[in-house]
Amino acid sequence: MAERVNNRIGSAKRAMDSLVVDIADASSESIVIYDAEGCIVHWNEASHLLYGVVNSEAIGKTAVELFGESIDGPGLDHLVSKRSWQGIVQRRTADGIPLLVEIRVRYHRAETNATDLFIELGRRADPRIVEGHSVGIQRDWVAVWSIDVSSATTALRKMASGGEGGPNHLSASDPRFVADHLKIKDLNLTAAKLFANEGSPAAVIGKSAYRCWPKNHRDALLDMTLAMLLMAEDDIPIIRRIVGADTLTVWRASTEHPSLISVSVTGSWSDPETYWEIAASEQRYRNLIDNIPLPVWQVDARVMSGVIENLKASGIDNIEDYLSEQPDLVRFASEAVVVTEINESAMRLFRGNRREDFLQDVSYLFAGTPAAASRVVIAHFEGGRNYSEEMRILTFDGELLDVLFYVTFPQYPEKLDKTLIMMIDVTEQRRIERQLRKIEADFAHAARISALGELVTSIAHEVRQPLSVIVTDADTGIRLLTRGEPNLPKVRSIMSRIMENAHRANEVIRRIKDMAVKSDPVRDLVDINDIVREAALFVRSESQTHHIALTTKLAGGLPRTMGDRVQLQQVIVNLLINGIQAIAANNSRTREISIETAQAAGKITLVVRDTGGGVQADDLDRIFEGFFSRKADGMGMGLAICRSIIGDHGGTIWAENAGTCGAVFRVTLPIVDGSQEVAIETVPRGIAKR
Repeated sequence: MAERVNNRIGSAKRAMDSLVVDIADASSESIVIYDAEGCIVHWNEASHLLYGVVNSEAIGKTAVELFGESIDGPGLDHLVSKRSWQGIVQRRTADGIPLLVEIRVRYHRAETNATDLFIELGRRADPRIVEGHSVGIQRDWVAVWSIDVSSATTALRKMASGGEGGPNHLSASDPRFVADHLKIKDLNLTAAKLFANEGSPAAVIGKSAYRCWPKNHRDALLDMTLAMLLMAEDDIPIIRRIVGADTLTVWRASTEHPSLISVSVTGSWSDPETYWEIAASEQRYRNLIDNIPLPVWQVDARVMSGVIENLKASGIDNIEDYLSEQPDLVRFASEAVVVTEINESAMRLFRGNRREDFLQDVSYLFAGTPAAASRVVIAHFEGGRNYSEEMRILTFDGELLDVLFYVTFPQYPEKLDKTLIMMIDVTEQRRIERQLRKIEADFAHAARISALGELVTSIAHEVRQPLSVIVTDADTGIRLLTRGEPNLPKVRSIMSRIMENAHRANEVIRRIKDMAVKSDPVRDLVDINDIVREAALFVRSESQTHHIALTTKLAGGLPRTMGDRVQLQQVIVNLLINGIQAIAANNSRTREISIETAQAAGKITLVVRDTGGGVQADDLDRIFEGFFSRKADGMGMGLAICRSIIGDHGGTIWAENAGTCGAVFRVTLPIVDGSQEVAIETVPRGIAKR
């Protein structure tokens, strides 16, 4: 047997050119030459240094006998058919220490004697220097990533210390939570071009390795990496899996760099279109996002999807109550959901310069409106397809902006790692709206002053009447006091009447001041019935002057509405003045105005009816337009301001005719404190004659 081996070795050596042998022995790379049966026929000095095996011990042995069983390397039949192979294989030294070696193997056939040889060049695989691993002319490829796992290790420790309850416990079993803590330290050109969609490896340094792994192998590689992290740092473990035609390998480079882990995927070019088509599809998708003229964020919310599934499985059905008891879940969601892609518009909106500043968790999106994060979690839990709201964002340079926020949640079978967020900057629009509201407030103030001008005679009468009574009573009181025997009970009665009329005059002045003073609207819970009573008192003298009966039919126990008391009072006063003027101009025989309040369809309703002959049919759609008036001296702003005020209060106002009798104005306002049982309070028609 030994003689036959020696003869084969001698024949093989004679087939090699002596110069080639000399070069091989002088090479700094390990050079191993195998014969057709896989036995080693040449072993240079670099091989001795790499594996710790001397030449005499290596010659004549197979790779399995020398290095142990391996599923990584190519078979001899494969080499004969494919001509070459390169990749990273797991071997062991003479001392049994695991070793990863980057090898390149080529098949050679000596023409002189038709001897088959397999020439292997090898060197220790260094995960920190992987730029040289690139797609060459060989038909197999290897993509390599060197990964910094220090922040992933910190995240795992943080989860482990989260206790048995709370959001950390819900997701501690989900490895995707730490996926984006795996940062690329280095990668080769193949990994950059095939899976990171970049022409240069430098473009993805510092990004998530998980995002740059082949999509069909991401979860497997993540599981292998997490398994590696759980192993002792002083060990140099190697984990390998065969998935289809691809080989996945994860290993720790050395005990000197425990936070560096290398990952490789070795595949075949037998079906190269698959990966290139995936890369092209990703590029088209990125181009689409980049060309959308709105700020767009692509985020991976799969971790939160898993948390929500766990919550539902545990019987949680009211997410709002749960969030009030577990407020940390919203913070956890903001930290677990990460931005994976943005476009230039998003960078401009947030005033950022570096794309890397945006590829982090989504907390910065909610810095201006923290409560919005909770509402997004609720929408996600409830299974909605979309969610939107208006909110404020805090830009990177510290400015608050108003935006319309939209989020679209993917649904099965869509790619669940692609949740899209869009924003529309409405800051300038809101600024203009605030200016318009100020102008409207100025118009409303001018309209109130105008109404006071129209009521000046009535106002003068309202003030003069109690003052006249005060003067008369004061004169009477003085005469009673100057008598020899003063009538003290009578004087006390007169003094009480003086005080009553002084308060009455003061109340008139207060109402006039409220209407006349220019101030910003103040929203509060108000009783619409109280506002109606005040407005009726305002125009009482005017209605009496024109012999018009003013009646009210107010629903008792009405819920309150949120509004500005003075503005709502202005609306009612304006409607009453219009009714008085219509009746006076039409010289109607029936001279009545009624005000009714009620609750219907979840709203407060207010109805003002008059007998002034009504509104021309062609004018019903125009009377609320600005500067429209049928009065010779009218500005046409009263009803326009009424509509603006009611609209700003979330209500509606419209007009209709009650046959030929007169006009009916209807107002609705939202209820803010629930419904109550309605009772009817009726004020006699003679109120106008008080």
